[in-house]
Amino acid sequence: MTSQQALQNDKLQLLQAGLARLKLEFIETLKGRVAELDSLMDELYEEDVDVEAVVETICQHAHKLHGQAGAFGFNDVGAKAAQLEQEILNAQEGAKPLNTEVVEAHLAALLDQIEASLDAV
Repeated sequence: MTSQQALQNDKLQLLQAGLARLKLEFIETLKGRVAELDSLMDELYEEDVDVEAVVETICQHAHKLHGQAGAFGFNDVGAKAAQLEQEILNAQEGAKPLNTEVVEAHLAALLDQIEASLDAV
């Protein structure tokens, strides 16, 4: 092996180690996201809550999760997050008041997928 190949190999190993570390950090954040999304789902049914603001926050979480999950090999989580985001966008364009039952159903599916994915690692 030439010194150039050895250098390339070292760089590749460093990159792989960095990606593995980022994946572990992502997995840890998933646990916190479950709790936060559960809390947001509960807020949907509290009195005097701005439902549209809560739904918008859920949509932002789904958007971020959709973007990040696939990068770390959690394609099913990313797909469920994308479905949730799209359903929220559709609901926001629809009749008012917002249909929170649809949001809740897709959020529950996302949470179930996250739990299943965490159990699999």
